[in-house]
Amino acid sequence: MEPCLKPNDIVLGKYSTKLVRNNLICFNLPSNTKKLYVKRIIGLPYEFIEFTDSNIIINDQKVIPHNIDIKKLSATKWYNDENQFFVLGDNSPDSYDSKNFGPINFNWIKYKIIAKLWPLGKLSIL
Repeated sequence: MEPCLKPNDIVLGKYSTKLVRNNLICFNLPSNTKKLYVKRIIGLPYEFIEFTDSNIIINDQKVIPHNIDIKKLSATKWYNDENQFFVLGDNSPDSYDSKNFGPINFNWIKYKIIAKLWPLGKLSIL
């Protein structure tokens, strides 16, 4: 999640049912329930997400620039069903995220990250 979070940063999270675009969340994948992932929500339930050469288009409207090589993606279009979210790492070209495993289900989410606590000089509300 660099540059927002770095290895060994300590964060504060809380359980939340109110999730919006750009929230940082912590979740498990069913294929590896022992590993926690921290990613940013970019796609909400009932949204279409499409990767073009230089942009992510959400519902044919919202455009987010990216620098991901789409030739390496197994798919370039996704649809989030009810209770599904599309997540990306902040360093998305090198991140293992929804572009690799698809949308995540709400019940996989453990916490919404609300603050970075450590290192102390970098304390911030996320």
